[in-house]
Amino acid sequence: MTSALLIDDHAMFREGLALALRQAAGPSLHLRTAAGGAEALALLKDATADIALMDYYLPDIGGAALVRQLRRAGAGLRVMVLSASEDHEDAEAALAAGAHGFLHKSADVGQLLDAMRRVPAGKGGRPPESPPPASLAVLSEQPPGRLTPRQTEVLCLLCEGLRNGEIAERLATTEKTVKAHISAIFAALGVVNRTQAVLAARRAGLFGKPR
Repeated sequence: MTSALLIDDHAMFREGLALALRQAAGPSLHLRTAAGGAEALALLKDATADIALMDYYLPDIGGAALVRQLRRAGAGLRVMVLSASEDHEDAEAALAAGAHGFLHKSADVGQLLDAMRRVPAGKGGRPPESPPPASLAVLSEQPPGRLTPRQTEVLCLLCEGLRNGEIAERLATTEKTVKAHISAIFAALGVVNRTQAVLAARRAGLFGKPR
């Protein structure tokens, strides 16, 4: 049985997701919930958990600070950030703080359960300052080298933060064509949004302007 702790300050989302996870996972999942970082840390003093699913922006303790405190509070605790943020810097900060994954809230319950299973077991005592493991919830095992040259160009421009229209103008093509390339990039990398695609590209060393 997997013991999980879901941390989110929005009651409707928290309770709705908790219900969906319990229904999908059945008796194999023991799930508790917390409305904030302080409550979550208090719960971990009384009982252990295998994995924590936390919103990145919480009203009391949130962000990278909560990731670090959760890692210290539970030996071997895996921490996955579940956030609506599209900012790849948030994802990178969470992973640098010791999170094992960063998943967008647009993911469905099946994707979340799969990510929970695939995230590696936390290593007890590993300091939060050490490099986090590659996040299976964020990064694809598919190497960016399998992208076409044009898709690689589009991905690099995504890394620069350009919008679809700006990418179309830069590459002298239509916005519809850019959208098609982005959909193909998501499929090739096994990601569902720009944040995850940018993280995959950065991990692979694809930075700056396209060559």
